[in-house]
Amino acid sequence: MAKKSNPEERLIQTAGRLFYHQGYNSTGINQVLEEAKVAKASLYKHFGSKEKLGLVYLQKARVEWFNGLDKATAKEEKALQKVLACFDFLEKNMKETNYLGCKFINMLSELAEAESEMREQIIAHKARLRSYIGDLVREACIQKHNPKGEVLADTVYLLFEGAIVESKIVKDTWPIEAARNSVKFLIGS
Repeated sequence: MAKKSNPEERLIQTAGRLFYHQGYNSTGINQVLEEAKVAKASLYKHFGSKEKLGLVYLQKARVEWFNGLDKATAKEEKALQKVLACFDFLEKNMKETNYLGCKFINMLSELAEAESEMREQIIAHKARLRSYIGDLVREACIQKHNPKGEVLADTVYLLFEGAIVESKIVKDTWPIEAARNSVKFLIGS
């Protein structure tokens, strides 16, 4: 017989699924508790509030995202191929989630407070992603003898982010494919 996950983990998994599929504001704590089969006391013992549960969801999503991105880029040797692998990873992710988009952008669009721990977590995630992609782009430009690495680092990051949003809107991968092709053109293939 399979071991049942602990209440804390069930709360995180259930809340994460609901926050992503129906939205943070549309997900009530009672629905999370009911679907996780956890008592309200467990929620307050482990998290204290819905916002803290949302924060843990974002932290876990951040770790999972970068683990997946690292795995996708590790298969490639050259920096340009690593950059393109980021777009391949994004395309795979969008298809697997039926174009639900970025967990972080989705959550940000629902936050009422200008400053909150969740907002800070989202900003930290996007800053790390910008740095991650930027480092790969700068290295690719060095390898391709392209002197525009600094400028292209942010350009490619913005292409990546724009591809996320447009793919969610049109529920298709063409924006990711177009962004990937633009990267090849900008850096040099």
